[in-house]
Amino acid sequence: MKTIYQLFVNGLPKAQPRPRLAGNGKVFNPHTADAWKKEIQAAFLMCRRETINTPVSLTVRFYLQAPKSRNKNDMESMKHNAKPDLDNLLKAVMDAMTGVQIWEDDALVYKIASEKWYTPTKTGAQIIIEA
Repeated sequence: MKTIYQLFVNGLPKAQPRPRLAGNGKVFNPHTADAWKKEIQAAFLMCRRETINTPVSLTVRFYLQAPKSRNKNDMESMKHNAKPDLDNLLKAVMDAMTGVQIWEDDALVYKIASEKWYTPTKTGAQIIIEA
């Protein structure tokens, strides 16, 4: 496979929230993931090439802040098995990339590999796109 993008996005990964129903009956999208999505977009805009229009494989490894109760010496092997859900973290990443036209549509992603890990230091996400 040919690597198209490979970068680390600094920041605190946030899940894409579900649309909510307001008291007036209107549907709205909470903005809790907006700052994280802007970090992703800024990172991709710095190295953006032409818009992808062919099928791609996406690999994302999320690094989330470890609880203070965790042993910092054991963090390297600690899989993150709590909220936020992995699928919602991926949704935020893919929506952000679609927003800055990294690809025509996230439907072009035919394969996804993703993980969540605790980290004692730097939070963010390693993102790799391959053709």
